Amino acid sequence: MFKDPTYKHIWNISYPIILGGIAQTVINVTDSVFLGRISEVAMGASAIAGLLYITFIMLGYGFGVGVQIIIAKLNGEKKYAEMGNVLDHSLYFLLSLSLILFGFIYWGGPYLLKLFVKSEGVLNASISFIQIRSFAIFFTFLVFVIRGFFTGIAQTKIVIYTTAIVAILNAIFNYLFVFGNMGFPRMEVAGSALASTLAEFIAAIFAVIYTFKTVDLSKYQLFTFHKFNYNYLKDVLNTAAPVMLQMFISLTSWFIFFMIVEQMGERSLAISNMIRNAYMILMIPMMGFSSATNTLVSTLIGEGKHNEVFAMIKKISILSFIMTACFMLLLNISPSLMLGIFTNDTALIQATIPSLRVIDGSLLMFSVSGILLSAVSGIGNTAMSLFIEIITISFYLFATYLIAIKWHLTIEWVWSVEYVYFLFMGGVSIIYLRHAKKKGFGI
Repeated sequence: MFKDPTYKHIWNISYPIILGGIAQTVINVTDSVFLGRISEVAMGASAIAGLLYITFIMLGYGFGVGVQIIIAKLNGEKKYAEMGNVLDHSLYFLLSLSLILFGFIYWGGPYLLKLFVKSEGVLNASISFIQIRSFAIFFTFLVFVIRGFFTGIAQTKIVIYTTAIVAILNAIFNYLFVFGNMGFPRMEVAGSALASTLAEFIAAIFAVIYTFKTVDLSKYQLFTFHKFNYNYLKDVLNTAAPVMLQMFISLTSWFIFFMIVEQMGERSLAISNMIRNAYMILMIPMMGFSSATNTLVSTLIGEGKHNEVFAMIKKISILSFIMTACFMLLLNISPSLMLGIFTNDTALIQATIPSLRVIDGSLLMFSVSGILLSAVSGIGNTAMSLFIEIITISFYLFATYLIAIKWHLTIEWVWSVEYVYFLFMGGVSIIYLRHAKKKGFGI
């Protein structure tokens, strides 16, 4: 499939994912833009409940990454007909998983929030958000599997289309439901959750139609719904399960991070939600290149071109670093203007700028370390990627606890723990990759 890992080839696969990431970020920014005009409590509630929801959604996202890795390897081996079995069994599994997680989020989410949230206002708003948002899990999981297939065969434009649909519709529905415009009920935080859920439902319908219209179904044996065979699911799970757990643990750490920050007060929580939104904008290039890393490295392994893997990783890392630096420069030219998108509270904006400055350097580190961690998954050792994530997060959360709870330092110092996270992640990943190279990437 690849003659050599050129920058142009990397970019052609990465840019649709990056554009899709922009649209996906717009979803989160849109919620903050509308709820930031309601109150700091509303903004904080959507941050906490949204993170709780995304934490469980990451199980499906991780499974989709596993599907992507397997599809990319099969594509490199030209085993096209086997891809249908992979997709069918992925759908069987995620449908079952989505039913279980829906029940847990809808009924168990409120109890989980009560254990951690101190502010009664934030708690009540968070519960109203999470119970409505939980219905979206069925549609989101379906899109993850379909995206995993398309990204695995290096056809990534569907990422742009589906996320653009969600972003545009989410903005429209937020306008209608949050403030109660055009005769719709004023639902505030619950309205924001309803907006995202409806938008993702429509995107899922589009993804299915797009697949039927653009893919040679007979070539890949898609949607033939083969009889269930555990061996196919086992193959997917062997790769996907560590990625699922890795994504879950990663987002759980963010949820715990915000629970720690919530103990510092509603203002610190509001500042951190603003930083989270800025963070997600700055992470867009890295996330796009990270997904491309999984596909490109897995395909090279499938083709037996082990000697080209490190050249690919190096070029992706360079592109990721340059684009992240450009995003960072644009957002820091006028931080007050950028933060003003999320709220019209000038005091909150000024209080957030110091923390924004803190994360700049850490994200430049992430632009490279994130690629290295994705390369570990891409060569097939998702269990090692999980191990690196667990060790890194353990240091991360311990440092957060010390700074925020034990030492009672300011929110800027709390965000400085990102340097610990990304430095450790990148260091361990490169050590492992060098070790794997010596063994010819024989996992």
